[in-house]
Amino acid sequence: MASYESWAYKEPSAKAHIFYGNLIFVLKTQRGASSNMVLWTLRLGLILVLAAVPSSVLWLFADARQALTRVPPLWRGAWCILGRILSQKPAFRFISLLSVPHIISLWVLVSALTAQVAEHQTRVGFPQDWTHRHVVFHRQMLWRHPQLVAEPRVLHQFIRKMPYSAVGAFSASEEGSRTGTAPIHRDWNVSLGGGKVAFGMSPLKYSFDETAAPSCANDFVAFGLDVAGVTGGQGNLVAFNNLYRGPGGFCGTGAATTYFSYNTTTLAGGSIDTSPVLSLDGKKIAFVESTATSSIFHVLTWATGAGNGTSPVVSAAPGVGNTATMTSLTYAAANTNTRSSPWIDYDLDVAYVGADDGRLYKITGVFNGTPTLAGAPWPVLINNNRRLTGPVLDQLTGNIFVGDARGILWSVNANAPATIRSLNVGLPGATTPAIFDPPIVDVDKGTVFAVSSNDGTSAVVVQADTTTLAQLRRGRIGQGSTGGFTANLYGGAFSNDYFNNPASGSLFLCGTGAADTTPWRYSFGFTGRILNANPSSSGQILNFIDSRCSPITEFFNPNIGAAGTDFFFWGMTSNCVAAVGCIMSRTNSGVVLTVSESDGTSSIIVDNISTAAHASSIYFSTEGPPRRAVKLTQNGLQ
Repeated sequence: MASYESWAYKEPSAKAHIFYGNLIFVLKTQRGASSNMVLWTLRLGLILVLAAVPSSVLWLFADARQALTRVPPLWRGAWCILGRILSQKPAFRFISLLSVPHIISLWVLVSALTAQVAEHQTRVGFPQDWTHRHVVFHRQMLWRHPQLVAEPRVLHQFIRKMPYSAVGAFSASEEGSRTGTAPIHRDWNVSLGGGKVAFGMSPLKYSFDETAAPSCANDFVAFGLDVAGVTGGQGNLVAFNNLYRGPGGFCGTGAATTYFSYNTTTLAGGSIDTSPVLSLDGKKIAFVESTATSSIFHVLTWATGAGNGTSPVVSAAPGVGNTATMTSLTYAAANTNTRSSPWIDYDLDVAYVGADDGRLYKITGVFNGTPTLAGAPWPVLINNNRRLTGPVLDQLTGNIFVGDARGILWSVNANAPATIRSLNVGLPGATTPAIFDPPIVDVDKGTVFAVSSNDGTSAVVVQADTTTLAQLRRGRIGQGSTGGFTANLYGGAFSNDYFNNPASGSLFLCGTGAADTTPWRYSFGFTGRILNANPSSSGQILNFIDSRCSPITEFFNPNIGAAGTDFFFWGMTSNCVAAVGCIMSRTNSGVVLTVSESDGTSSIIVDNISTAAHASSIYFSTEGPPRRAVKLTQNGLQ
């Protein structure tokens, strides 16, 4: 398939596809932006794209009819008139005179619409949590699969991947060229007391308005901690604002401030051992409390100000002396949850989550109602008493993908739960064949990826078809646990080129050496949609057999370097700098940096592509004492 760039030149309306995607996002969420640039984009874009609209775009209008029931009549009027124009001339390349009256009407409606948007000064919030790393979309996808307007992560990824930020407040900056070990200096780090984000799990980040400058007051990062909470003492769901601090920082100097700190423990020993997830507006956080014998699904509506905790070790109880609320639903009364983070289907307001009993549960009314456990045929028995990963939903096929402790990848159809398929990624019964990290789903290409450290021959990454779960490729990534020594491996990340055109992209993974368990990096290319059998490159990361990688996070920042910089971030558990762990970054130009972090890091979350000082950063918790929340800049790990 041609790259997006060549496709854009061949197809005159390439930008129209992107525009329609963003328009549908606005329609569905009823959010706008107050900037003049966005308002005039709405006005002019709707008109200008009429000159070059391919027939495929009509499907966007046909499949978005359901969304119209959720938007004001004024939006519906503009939509219907535009649809009428397009339906008259499906493949029109030029504006017909017959369409002029409709265009004038559309202009009037859109002008009124955008004036209404400006009056209400609405915004576009931007949540980032573990789920965004496990689903992949491509530039050309939305016009091929318009039904994906139901998946907000599509637009989240488009916003991050499209180089719109060079306009207006966002301008290019120079790329640093340092290599080796960065100075031991951090933007900030804050003690988390006795808790941390569990290894392999992720904090979350919310940007209050992606169309505006970063917000010191309203942007926040939150950490779910693997420790029981104590009201007035240790918190286990802690958030910080004033994030963009550091020497000359956009929010000043010093450390971030505690936004809220809650004790969310409702049963003895209850902790947050998995990754929390955000509502689209950022006002609610869903997470699982794990006890020794049960799993409880919570939704926290947080508050700020007095009474909401003052530090990670001075916490408050939700609803006690504050306006926060928290719902609690015990979904697995006799089983804990070790590694299954909840996945939210925002369109249906549904959560899917597993437990160590090997069952996949469905919860309705998550953010917009009362969380309720779905009845038969739910929960679905995946593999009895086997730990499950977090589930990943493919909106195109309706299949939910989940891995288990025996190294088996499963798919369950959300609409027909009796339709269950399985594929052995690891070798059941071998030494640590488990799939530890949730699968990664390429929705557009119809492929799913999972990693196991032992299939009986080696550590592997397996690619399968999302419809049939038939294996497409099995790539070897070192000895893994096949030598009898435990080497737990986590998922990788795709390069930015893969988003533009899979055939020119790559999958970056952490495995082991071919004949030992030292950590190695592997990069696999693609032929069409199929992973190549052999890596295009590989190399030893550290010469220590017991050091392990955290999950890898990729982030492309178009404002660093002349052509942008593609970053890969991950942690190492030990022996990076002296005997301690570290965080590492690698760029598409091969620059590698290392900063020491006690026992390595949690999974890593990334925030912005802003050029404001200290406003393009990464966040994680350290895994060893002293346990801290840490922020570093993307460029230079400072």
